[in-house]
Amino acid sequence: MADRTLKLSDARGGETHDVEIRGDGSVHVGGRAYRVEDHGSGSLRVSGNQRTTTAWVALTNGVRWVFIDGRAYALTEPSSSKRRGGGLDGSLMAPMPATVRRVLVSTGDQVKAGDTLIILEAMKMELPVRTAVAGTVQAIHCREGELVQPAVTLIEVV
Repeated sequence: MADRTLKLSDARGGETHDVEIRGDGSVHVGGRAYRVEDHGSGSLRVSGNQRTTTAWVALTNGVRWVFIDGRAYALTEPSSSKRRGGGLDGSLMAPMPATVRRVLVSTGDQVKAGDTLIILEAMKMELPVRTAVAGTVQAIHCREGELVQPAVTLIEVV
């Protein structure tokens, strides 16, 4: 396989990284090398930086969504990647079509960056969604059992 470079952008349109997929099977992100193995059913085992974790991948409307460590990223070809707008700096969105299993916060709650605010289920797997910012939960736009779509704000944190 020839070397290939893709763009990895967080679902809120913030940080973006070049992802180099090399012919030797290694993947390089932000100057760090990782080994990625396909484990079937949309799951990948990612090893590197002295740890191993599982990533989930889904294809929706031509965008590969990568869900890892409670954060959602869009993996796109460089020519099609663009900053994703929408929402407030602290808004949480579903990375792919999913069902809301649990909402772990209420309006007015104080949260820290990294706190899990909602649990989604997609492809028979529970996906914790964490906030990237500290603040106050201003609004909740979903309820347990509801089917939600990508790029729709579920929870606003300000």
